[in-house]
Amino acid sequence: MNSFFLINNIVGGIFGLVYLYQLYFIFISVTKKPVVFPEASPRKYAVMICARNESAVIGKLLESINKQDYPKECVDVYVVADNCTDNTADIAREKGAIVTERHDKTKIGKGYALSYLLDFITSGGARWDYEGYFIFDADNILDELFIKEMNKAIAAGNKIATGYRNSKNYGDNWVSSGYALWFLRETKYLNNPRQILSLSAQCSGTGFVIHRDILMKSGGWKYFTLTEDVEFTFAMVAQGEKIAYCNSAILFDEQPVSFGVSWKQRTRWVKGYFQAYHRYGADLVKRLFKRRDFSCYDMLVSTLAGAIISLALFVFYFIAIACYAIMGLPMIEILPWFLVYFGSCYGGLIVIGSITTKTEWDRIYSPPAKKLAYIITFPLFLLGLLPITLCAPFSRQGWPHIEHIRAIDIGEIEKNKPGN
Repeated sequence: MNSFFLINNIVGGIFGLVYLYQLYFIFISVTKKPVVFPEASPRKYAVMICARNESAVIGKLLESINKQDYPKECVDVYVVADNCTDNTADIAREKGAIVTERHDKTKIGKGYALSYLLDFITSGGARWDYEGYFIFDADNILDELFIKEMNKAIAAGNKIATGYRNSKNYGDNWVSSGYALWFLRETKYLNNPRQILSLSAQCSGTGFVIHRDILMKSGGWKYFTLTEDVEFTFAMVAQGEKIAYCNSAILFDEQPVSFGVSWKQRTRWVKGYFQAYHRYGADLVKRLFKRRDFSCYDMLVSTLAGAIISLALFVFYFIAIACYAIMGLPMIEILPWFLVYFGSCYGGLIVIGSITTKTEWDRIYSPPAKKLAYIITFPLFLLGLLPITLCAPFSRQGWPHIEHIRAIDIGEIEKNKPGN
């Protein structure tokens, strides 16, 4: 029994030391106001959208771009219809986008599609004339001020900026709310304090803008892992670039509602995290010690380290329980420690979900009863990452297509806004 007590304390101590700084992040977020960028004159941007069989939703994204409170002559929209078998390309053209079609069944993934699209843009008449390049997914919907607010961040001297990631289907079920609450937590309690403290934010899938200087220096888009966003973030932080966070630039995206789909998607993410660690982990560690760049430490531990530490102890306990059962030893010696550990994990995630829900209440567009109920299920969603992390290295999972069907606009999303 003493050995279990010791292991619990050691692992708990390691976990606490690794993530202690994130308690400070929470303190900063609740005591400091988000950074506000000054007004700026319009600059010209290219919008890049990768779409694979997204005919159900891409029209609404393009409509939200066309409705931006930003000069239309300063925004050119480009869509790559990537291995599509539907009419995504036709819909994008009807909505005013410049469309190219890609047919390559050997190089599958968003990274390859982005590289193809950027080459299409820069090899044409536009060359590198744009101030920056926005990256969106086809299921996104933009608040009408999104580009205007992100332009302020770029005009303030930032070379990369990301916005506030919200959800257009938070209230569907425990899976979609689990995703949404995690991204809200990442936005509010990671990227927001990073910006306040002049650290680097993390690009998370979609809704970010890159200055042309960065892409020209990189020779285009060169990030092809299963999580190209994390790979890009790691590469930039390892090079000393700072990714800004713009709290007033709000984007909505669609989250999966099926646990089976979620399993496949998060398996891809975990495999991609390992790929990113493999490619840039050493560079981040080197810069951490050489330049004392805390953003490197932050990126190394905030992506997957918590799941790995937790998984290690869960596996230990399951093996120990199995050994006790085989040898006929009294379970009372071990089960209480496992239950304490599991309960502390569940309780800790309840606290995180509660804090995030409370502070972001007005930005969560879902009925109050569902907001409260999904705090309870939030830990179940996150604890599902443990078996996924265990299985991912052995999986042959590639880039699964996630079907998006929520063809709604800002007006429909805001029907569930508190006060409406």
